[in-house]
Amino acid sequence: MMNASERGEWLGCFLTDMDIRRLEGVSVPVAPERALGLVELLESWRNHVLRIEAEIGLPDSDRTVWGVYDLIAALVLRSFVSRGMKNIDSDFLGGFRRALDDVDSRFMQFTEIDESETVRRLDGGERSNGEWWWDRVPRIGPIRREVERIKSPS
Repeated sequence: MMNASERGEWLGCFLTDMDIRRLEGVSVPVAPERALGLVELLESWRNHVLRIEAEIGLPDSDRTVWGVYDLIAALVLRSFVSRGMKNIDSDFLGGFRRALDDVDSRFMQFTEIDESETVRRLDGGERSNGEWWWDRVPRIGPIRREVERIKSPS
């Protein structure tokens, strides 16, 4: 996990303190009775992406390694970010959008189209087609191998 200064450094590349304070006021319902702030959701999405990327080289025998359901949890976070952005004045989204693009492009770099749609099937949610992240899967690594096993059980 990032410490506060690393967090501030990354966000500070895209957002002013005032932007961050305003965005922290935007909360997104994530479960009955529970809402998270948009900034927190963005950071969670980033932390998930960084961890999935960092684990690409790890063997399946490593018990700490994340699997396909952790990928799905990350994609759910990304969907919440998307939902939260609909409630913001677009004048004010520039820096946030750049921060999000930074994470999204990082995610794109180590993933490819999930031809089998295994991730969407496992999610079972009716995700809109605009939510492109539901169609991507790591090219290599433990999550990819798990997707392959689910896709074609021997």
